[in-house]
Amino acid sequence: MTKTAIVTGAARGIGLATTELLLEDGWQVAMVDWDADELARATEGRERILALPLDVSKPDQVAEIMARTKEAFGGIDALINNAGVADFGPIEETDFARWRRVMETNLDGVFLMTQAATPMLRASGQGAIVNIASISGLRASTLRVA
Repeated sequence: MTKTAIVTGAARGIGLATTELLLEDGWQVAMVDWDADELARATEGRERILALPLDVSKPDQVAEIMARTKEAFGGIDALINNAGVADFGPIEETDFARWRRVMETNLDGVFLMTQAATPMLRASGQGAIVNIASISGLRASTLRVA
């Protein structure tokens, strides 16, 4: 039986590389990224892909991610929470809206996706969740908004 993963932040970098590894291993992948143009480029010509240009920080869009993935693939076996925003600038120039945008994607998105995916992951019998984070979680970086 073919396994299915949802990969967030899938249009470039670690998310795209993860998607490519999963595809090489025979998985089907729901690729999620808020950058619709970049996602379209990343998915062009690929098979076993569902492109979802949606935002993991928005509860209604997370519900759509789950519904469309279930409709296309029947369920999921893995969730790869990779979406993240890296924003640079001095704290005194960072307004609250900028701060929230980083937190909404980097923290709220992981919570929302994990919460929404849990029923399908449980139903698979061997569901897995992988949360990918920045080195900034272990070591402070200069001029990072968060």
